[in-house]
Amino acid sequence: MKLIESSAIIIPQDVGLEGIYKQCELAGRTAYKSEDRITEGSAKKFIDAMMKSNHGAVLEHGTVYLFAYFYEDKGGSPLSKYKDNKYSKYTWNDNGTYVTTNLRVLFENGWMDDLQYWCEPTEYHEKRVTAKFICSRSIAQEITRHRVFSFLMESQRYVGYNKEKFGSEITIIIPEWIKARINDIASYNNNDDLAQMSYAVALYGGRIHEDKAIIMWAVSQDMSEKHYLTLTSELNVKPEEARSVLTNDCKTELVMTGFASDWKHFFDLRSKGTTGKPHPDIKILADSLLFQFTENKLI
Repeated sequence: MKLIESSAIIIPQDVGLEGIYKQCELAGRTAYKSEDRITEGSAKKFIDAMMKSNHGAVLEHGTVYLFAYFYEDKGGSPLSKYKDNKYSKYTWNDNGTYVTTNLRVLFENGWMDDLQYWCEPTEYHEKRVTAKFICSRSIAQEITRHRVFSFLMESQRYVGYNKEKFGSEITIIIPEWIKARINDIASYNNNDDLAQMSYAVALYGGRIHEDKAIIMWAVSQDMSEKHYLTLTSELNVKPEEARSVLTNDCKTELVMTGFASDWKHFFDLRSKGTTGKPHPDIKILADSLLFQFTENKLI
C-alpha cells in the first residue's frame, strides 16, 4: 500500500490546434490511466477515435478560442450563433466577436469548420482553465458537485490496481484529520520521522502510541487492499466488481475544466467558505489551487 498526500495543479493548454487535441487526450487518458500511451502525434488520432465513438465528454477539456470580424454584407459575425450556446462565452466590440468554448460544442453542433476562426486567447476572451486533482474518492465526489465544470476521473471500473503497472497495490490519500493527529505526536516527540513510522507500525498492527483512531483507520485501509487484491488476483473478480471493497480514501485523479468565473465561485465556496466552513480536505486543495490561479493572474 502506498500512502500519499493530496495535491492540485493547473494544467496549461499548449498553443495551437494541436494544444486542443493534446489537452483532450491527457484528460481522456487520465480516466483509464493510459498516459504512458501518449506519444508524438498521438493526440489527433485519439481525438478522431473519440469523435468516431461519440465520446463527447473527453472533447469538453479542449478549450477553443475564436475571433471573427463583423461582415456587414454577410449579416454580421459568423460566430453569432455562440451567443445563445450555454457552454460558450460570447462578447464583442468594434473589432469583432470573441468566443470561448470547447471542442465538444463544435463537434456536436457540426461547427468544426469554425476552427478556421481559431486564435490565441486575447484580453477579451474569458479564460478557461484545466486543473488536475489527486485526492480521495470522497473529496472527488464533493468537487464534482460543481456541475458547471467538465470532469474526467480515474476509473475504478477499468483500472485494475492488482496489475504490476500500479505496483500491485492501492494508493491511499492521507486525510487531514489523520495528518493532524500524527503531526501532534511527531511535534511532541520532536521527531519528524515519527509520522511516517507511525503509519507503518499501525498498518502492520503495531502500536507506537495510544491513538486508537489512527490504528483503526490504518487497519481499515490495509484490509481494504488485502480484500481487493484477493478478489482480483486470486478469485478472478473484475475490477468493476471488486472496487466495492475500496475505501473512500482510495486515491483518484480528477481532471476539471471550466471558465475563470466558475473557478472564482469554486474558490469562494471551497477556499474562502462564503457559504459555510469547507471540509478540511477540500480546503487545502482549493487554497493551493487559488494560490496558483493568483500567481498566474487567471482570476
